[in-house]
Amino acid sequence: MASDTHHWLRDGYGQHAPPPGEETFTDVHIRHLRQAMGSRLKIIQFTKRQETLNGADWELWIHNKTHGIGLRIQAKKQDRRGQYGFWYWPKGSPALQCDMLIHHALATQCVPVYLLYNYRQPWPIDQGWASVLCGHTAPDRSHYGCSLLSAFHVQASLFRFVIGFDVHDNYRQISHQRLRGLSTPWNQVLCDLQTSKEKRRSRGVAVLTDIQKRAETLERSGLAALGHVDTEGFPTPSHVRRSRHGRDVPDLRTRLGETPTEQPSEVALRPLPERVLRLLEADPARPPEQEIPTRAVVLYDVTDAGELAAQPGQA
Repeated sequence: MASDTHHWLRDGYGQHAPPPGEETFTDVHIRHLRQAMGSRLKIIQFTKRQETLNGADWELWIHNKTHGIGLRIQAKKQDRRGQYGFWYWPKGSPALQCDMLIHHALATQCVPVYLLYNYRQPWPIDQGWASVLCGHTAPDRSHYGCSLLSAFHVQASLFRFVIGFDVHDNYRQISHQRLRGLSTPWNQVLCDLQTSKEKRRSRGVAVLTDIQKRAETLERSGLAALGHVDTEGFPTPSHVRRSRHGRDVPDLRTRLGETPTEQPSEVALRPLPERVLRLLEADPARPPEQEIPTRAVVLYDVTDAGELAAQPGQA
């Protein structure tokens, strides 16, 4: 899927027709996941009501029926100039898309991420946390076509953008290349293959532990970057922007409590929220109403067929 994205974008920005849009890529990816994962996957799609207020395209939950990690995902396609449109205030929204993404992710107990669709040459992965990633790569490096970026990295850049203006009211530019360099190929984060040392554990626990460790490391890297930014007391970049025009912004949380920046020695698997447990039991044709607008929820079961995931707390 990442390789297809890379080739489609490169072809579309070449001599042929423009590449597909973000929504098309997302729909195609979800359909490919359905075909590849079969009965392991449950997909619930919602209507486009309130879509302009939505901070994410979709949610991906990787679970073993009782525990799991959720990603709230906003897709961003690299344009011909190599930029991604991180500075985006949707029409009718009370805040920037990035701030709403983080706000909704916290409300749904997800990790907020951007899924970047890329076609430029690959970049070196930060060796600070490369050791937790899987080693699977494409021979032509086209697996960089889809990469995950912590939304907190984007929020930190937006803070610098809106606070760091000069006397001529010129804003600092957002470094799209730098942000892309902070992202990681999604196959290396979401790899669901076990290593030999993990075979003593059930598949559901082993796979979920590894994916949660990578996702949390991604999140911590973004939170660390946000922690180094002088926000001048503003809770979000949206508050900075609107306050200078005399307008209010809703109380958007940027995080829940203090998130540690150090990698813990043991990963404690997260219990699935009640909302997700209800979705696992729901009829996809008649899903329960969601308090937070969402285009689709993809639920991926990593347990073996017939495996009882009754001991996740012992991981």
